[in-house]
Amino acid sequence: MNIRNALAIALGAALLSACSTTDPQPPGGGRHLADGPRGQFECADRNSNDYIDRAELVYLHQCGVGEDLRCGPVPANVEAQAPRADFEGGRRMLDVIDADGDQRISKLEFRAHCTSQQAR
Repeated sequence: MNIRNALAIALGAALLSACSTTDPQPPGGGRHLADGPRGQFECADRNSNDYIDRAELVYLHQCGVGEDLRCGPVPANVEAQAPRADFEGGRRMLDVIDADGDQRISKLEFRAHCTSQQAR
């Protein structure tokens, strides 16, 4: 193999590794997250479709929703991947605040839940 082929292979491998993205989308889609419930919603809504879908429920605890389902501040160090153990807490959150029964949490449903929790 000559030097030209070796360089072409090395360059191709470097470009391929630089372009591959297998990591999940970072919290908030790489944007700065707001404080409070709005930031928590953006943190958990990893695909930015304005709903927390069933697959995103695992991120609720990681994004600051407590074990008692209370809304709070978004933690400073949110990981891109959520542990599987957090799914049960997210499932409880879905059961509590999914007002229309569509198996996902809208911004409006999330805000209503957080507002009702603050009133207590």
